Amino acid sequence: MNSDMIHRQFETKFYEQLDTFFQSHGFGFVPDQKQYRKSTQNGFQNIIFSISEAQNVFWVEVNFGVRFEFIEQIAQQFLNNSFGYRPAANTLVISIGKFLEIKYFRYKVANQADFDKVTQEIRSFFEEKGFEFLNTADSLNFIEETLNDSPTMPCRYLYNQVHRCFKGIIAAKLSDNCNFATITNIYRHFLLKNGTDEDLLSYERLISFLHHYNAN
Repeated sequence: MNSDMIHRQFETKFYEQLDTFFQSHGFGFVPDQKQYRKSTQNGFQNIIFSISEAQNVFWVEVNFGVRFEFIEQIAQQFLNNSFGYRPAANTLVISIGKFLEIKYFRYKVANQADFDKVTQEIRSFFEEKGFEFLNTADSLNFIEETLNDSPTMPCRYLYNQVHRCFKGIIAAKLSDNCNFATITNIYRHFLLKNGTDEDLLSYERLISFLHHYNAN
């Protein structure tokens, strides 16, 4: 049996083991994106699995987060993501390892005992912490605070800090943040140092758009 077939068999077995649990919490499986997803009033919550294999050992990384549709509809017009990716983009996303502040954390599965232990640990994590976070994160106020409370510091709930600038300033506008101008300049400075010319040009276009934008 070749490695691709072994990998597919493991993934099938893995998702079958978790399916009833996530379905019972309102999450449906989206196989082409290897994630469980639940629609919400504001967008969706999702749990994303990345499974790799080396020398008959499987490594499982789990990310989870939310999409706030209103923010993404604006942001994706100004980001350089492919058209196919835009409807699936998360607004906030974090790995279990990062959430628990454990560096380089992934689940290791080398045998059946590991398989049973890991799937149970994933269920336990979401019952104890994950679902609560997702429900809390599914609000404009939480997203705005998470992105903008410390605008000069990296945000742990997004992997791409350039995208954070775009999503953060949109959230500030939608929330009528009184520090909008200050946050605008902080993110502009970040992009001057860390972004490309194209990023900066897109950001200035976004700021111009937001100055004339009225959510009502």
